[in-house]
Amino acid sequence: MDDNGFSGAATIGRLSAIPWCRTLLESPAWTRTHTSSRIPKPSTEDSFFAETLGTQRNIQSCTALRPTEESDGSIDEIYYDELRVIYELGDGVNGWPEIAHGGFVVTLLDESMGMLLQLNTEVRVTKRVRPHDKASPFTAYLNTTYKKPVPTPRAVMCKVKVVGRERNKIYLHATIEDGEDLVFTEAEAMFVEVRSKL
Repeated sequence: MDDNGFSGAATIGRLSAIPWCRTLLESPAWTRTHTSSRIPKPSTEDSFFAETLGTQRNIQSCTALRPTEESDGSIDEIYYDELRVIYELGDGVNGWPEIAHGGFVVTLLDESMGMLLQLNTEVRVTKRVRPHDKASPFTAYLNTTYKKPVPTPRAVMCKVKVVGRERNKIYLHATIEDGEDLVFTEAEAMFVEVRSKL
């Protein structure tokens, strides 16, 4: 991971050898975006994802892609309503041999949803919609359905979509897939945005 939160050339080279990853990375409909939660911070924010899980045996790499075009604006202050995250998983996340632990799977879903919400917060600040506010999304609930075991080690994709908003409540749907439409796990969640002055 580069300092700016983008996956480095070696990661992109590895992923490009996997056909479904290459298709997504080369698609004009999707643009790579940074993942700040993979960067260790002095405040210890994101330390679980950036440090504890950010190893060769756990999450080797994390590559996020947002739509190239902004959404239609039908959901208030949501500029990007979707995100695709490619994770290279190692065997350090296993609960059973060659199967990721169920608690870890939920972590991937929760983190990917948070990435999408953080992206939108950053866009609001950049566009000066709320230049002095910081919106912090907190998980209120995350209902998970396990359909098939998530195999390791391998690359998987988490698809995230914002499906609705009511004031500071944001509703999302996410799946973890094999990149070829086989769904391992899916989740419905509600996040609550808490705003505080910077």
